Amino acid sequence: MTVETKEPDPKCMVRKKLAECIKGPNLIKTLIIIVCVGVVVQQITTCIRKLIDKPITTYTHFDFNKTLLYPSVTFCREPPYKFDKMQEYGLYGHPRFTSAWRDFDFENIDLDEMWGNITYDEKDMFVQYGFNASRDNVDLKATIGFINGRCYTMSPKIRTQHATKQLGYAVTLQHTAEDLETTTSVFPPGYHVFIHYWKEPYTEVTVYNGGMVESLYVNVGETLDVKLKVDQYQMINSDDDPCIEHHNYSANECTTKYVWDRSVEAAGCSGPWMESDVPRCRNYTSMRNLITAYMNTHESHHSSECPRICSSYLYNGFVTDRQKFYSWDSTATEWCIKTGPAALQTHLFIYFNSMMVSVYEERFNYDWNIFVADLGGSVGFLLGLSVIGLMKMFGKTWRMFIQPFLRSDKDSGRKHSETSIATIDVKNLDQNYFDKCNGWCDKISGSK
Repeated sequence: MTVETKEPDPKCMVRKKLAECIKGPNLIKTLIIIVCVGVVVQQITTCIRKLIDKPITTYTHFDFNKTLLYPSVTFCREPPYKFDKMQEYGLYGHPRFTSAWRDFDFENIDLDEMWGNITYDEKDMFVQYGFNASRDNVDLKATIGFINGRCYTMSPKIRTQHATKQLGYAVTLQHTAEDLETTTSVFPPGYHVFIHYWKEPYTEVTVYNGGMVESLYVNVGETLDVKLKVDQYQMINSDDDPCIEHHNYSANECTTKYVWDRSVEAAGCSGPWMESDVPRCRNYTSMRNLITAYMNTHESHHSSECPRICSSYLYNGFVTDRQKFYSWDSTATEWCIKTGPAALQTHLFIYFNSMMVSVYEERFNYDWNIFVADLGGSVGFLLGLSVIGLMKMFGKTWRMFIQPFLRSDKDSGRKHSETSIATIDVKNLDQNYFDKCNGWCDKISGSK
């Protein structure tokens, strides 16, 4: 005979325990736990999203440097072209006026040679210049453009260890009386001054992605003291706002090349102010198309192909003193009216008066340390759990809900095998009992 012990169904046990959670006072506890778990899941999801797409925060601090890197300074003359030389080539105004090219002799005049002759060179612009009390500390480089003609950029060769006026830039520029009489520009005779980071060379093309440039205009005969202040920007490359950290990359050069290529593509030829492998324009129609395309593109190109550089400097210039028509005679200790060539000279002093640099640095505002802290705060505050508590909870869940199902499957197979063995044993036991009984009966009958 086989005796089977009936064990409770694990599924029924789970249903019973779940039913107890929603009976009486346990219902309120269950609802609170469900709400807290939902809030925790929502907060954890938010934290995971922050890890995937990390937020960026800008930190501001001030550094007092032991050395200072001065900016590059570009000077563009106004008027930008020599009026007498332009007349020799049959041009009566600024080259931007396309009608002036109607009778130009494209067949016999080399455009590159003509552009060099009608723009001003170094000796036409500078009387003297220097940096840190020496001319040898300055690297002077020419840049040819279309609107501003030939400009010259000064870049420092050394860093300075002191912030004083005597160790900054000192520049004396000049004009002639003929410039005042024959100018055809919308600006009065003077100089455009552009202060910019040395990695971003000057360009007359408008740069929207970078091109952090400070600009001033100085009239003929003025004396300006310009105090500098520098802001350093350290940005992070991202999909929404990309930037490049390559050492030799320049957003200004990239944008300028983009505008040149678009203009050359529209006209089918290039101009003498461009660096291009396409041949120069050789007739009035192509030159007119090139000038029109360039003037329409150099400010409204909307180029997105040239991201900014990740680390850059913005130099701000503040005019602290501005004098005109008068100069200080240190011998006579009195103000004197400028006359002769001195009245047509322009003086600039550009310098730092402080070693302090304002730093604007972008940093990721979320990492694994903050994620673990947020996770522990949310789980601990809303569910009252710690790491040890979580281990106990998982262990209890395993014993109460998962292990019974696994045990039931094993017990069912084991039960089947034990039943089969027990049945066989009972059959054998019954057969032996009958054999013994038959033997006893035979002995009793023989004794009679």
